Amino acid sequence: MKEHLNFKKETMALIDAIESFFATNGVDYHLNFLKNWLNPPGNEFDFSPQKHPAQLLVFYEKLVPLFDYSDLVFNHIETDTEFVEAISADDCGVEREMVLLEYCPKLLSSGEVKNPKLTFLDIFLFFQSDTYKVMYKEWLLAALENKLDLDWDQYIFPFYENTKKMLEACWLIHERIITRNSFKSIDRYYHMAIFESTSPLAFEQELFNDPFKVIEFFFSLDNLSGHKAYLKNWYRAALAEEKCLSDVADYFFLYNQFIKLLNAGFLITAKNLTYQGTPPKNLFATDQSKNGDSYQKSLCEVNTLSAVHIENPYLFVSSFFIPKKIKRLRLGLLEWLYAAFSTKSSIKLLDKEFLFEQYESMLMIVEAFFVMITHPPLDEIDERNYYYAE
Repeated sequence: MKEHLNFKKETMALIDAIESFFATNGVDYHLNFLKNWLNPPGNEFDFSPQKHPAQLLVFYEKLVPLFDYSDLVFNHIETDTEFVEAISADDCGVEREMVLLEYCPKLLSSGEVKNPKLTFLDIFLFFQSDTYKVMYKEWLLAALENKLDLDWDQYIFPFYENTKKMLEACWLIHERIITRNSFKSIDRYYHMAIFESTSPLAFEQELFNDPFKVIEFFFSLDNLSGHKAYLKNWYRAALAEEKCLSDVADYFFLYNQFIKLLNAGFLITAKNLTYQGTPPKNLFATDQSKNGDSYQKSLCEVNTLSAVHIENPYLFVSSFFIPKKIKRLRLGLLEWLYAAFSTKSSIKLLDKEFLFEQYESMLMIVEAFFVMITHPPLDEIDERNYYYAE
C-alpha cells in the first residue's frame, strides 16, 4: 500500500474498506450472498445467510463502510484526481482485464468499466449513503428475526441493483490498485488467451511451433487458382437459396482448412515469424522453378492484394490477424457453411458490404500466404522491415 500514500486520507479509508471486504472472498461470492439475503430461496434445503447469522452480521459490517467512504470520496470532498486516474482503464487495459481477471463486471456499462467513478455517481444520484445504511439495517434485523417479507421485491430493487453495481465497481478498484491483477505483465500466452474464444481447433505442438506447415499443407492440396475457384463456388452456393453444394465433405474439409489458416496467421503475427521452408512442388502449374514462366503466371492470380501487400505480405498478415477480425471472419465462414449446405437458407439477406468484404478478405488471405511462401527467405534486416513497414 505504500505506493498509494499520495492519496487523500478519505481515499485510503475507502481502499482499506474495499480490501477488508474482499479479503476472504471474491465479488461473485459476495453477489451471491447478497442475492440469497434479500431474495432468500423458499425451501428448507437452502443455505441462505439468514441461517448463518454470524456470517450475515460480518457481511453487513463490512458492506456499510463501502457506502460511507465511497459516498464521501466521490461526492462530498474535492475529487482525488490521482485516485480517479489510478482506478480508470483505457480500451486496451479493459481488454487485458477480460483475460486476466477471475471475474469481469456484468452489470456495469462500458463507460463505468473504464471509469468506476461513474458507477458511484450513479448510485448516489437519488440515494445518499445514509439511506442505504438505514435500509440494510432494517433488512439485517428482519433477516436475523427470520421475518423477511418476500413481497417487498419492488421496494428493494433499486437499492439491490445499485449495491450489486457498487460491488462490481469496488472489485475493479480492488483489482486495479490493491492486487494489481489488471497490471500483470503480458507474457507470450496472453494473446493466445484472448484468441482462445475465436478458435475451435487446437494445433498439435509441431504446428504450433511452425504454423507455416499449415500453409504448406493447404497449397499441397491445390494451387492458388484452384483454391480461389473453390472459394468462389462456395460463396455463390451460400448466396443462392435454391442451390446447395453436393460435395459436402469437400467443402467441410475446406472450411476446416480455412480455420487452420486463420489460426496459423495469428501465430505467425504473434511470434513475428518468417517463412524459411520450401514451397510445395505443385504450387505452380508445372514443376518449373520460381524463376520460370510458370511462377510469373501464378503471380498473375494475385489480383486482390494491394501492391504494397504483394511486395510485403507480412505487413498484411500482421495488420489483419488480430482477434477481433479473426472472430468476425470465422463466424462469417460458419454462416457460409450452413447456407451452402441448405436450400432453405442464404446469406444474401445479410449486409451486402460485409459479405463482399468477407469474400475479399478470404481471397487476400489466400493470396498473401501464397506470396509469403513463394518469396525468398528474409535476412534479419528484411524481417524488421517487413513487420514494421508503414
